[in-house]
Amino acid sequence: MTTLPVYGGQDIQKQIRELKKRPSIISATPGRLLDHIKRRTIRLDHIQTVVLDEADEMLNMGFIDDIRAVLEQTPSERQTLLFSATMPKPIRLLAEQFMRDPKRVQIAAKTLTVSRIEQSFVQ
Repeated sequence: MTTLPVYGGQDIQKQIRELKKRPSIISATPGRLLDHIKRRTIRLDHIQTVVLDEADEMLNMGFIDDIRAVLEQTPSERQTLLFSATMPKPIRLLAEQFMRDPKRVQIAAKTLTVSRIEQSFVQ
């Protein structure tokens, strides 16, 4: 199983060469992924699982339309996992549009840190 990171600022020709090796997992930023879709160097029609992490941060950074454009390129039968520290309305709407029977798991932390982790700082 091979993994390929795909992001802007990296040599796109190197990414294209690595994509030809058909990696099992691609971890991509929305903009660069759309660039590869437009170049036809990535096809998403056989994707089985999509993981969208930090969805609220991508929303804050203005990537919601890019995310929507990417998800529109994937099969409707895929499994979609969406992780977000907060669930603002645009993210909820995205989940409703692109997920089948989504389940929401909300964690309520009683403490901010794990008891076995020691924290310190130097000023």
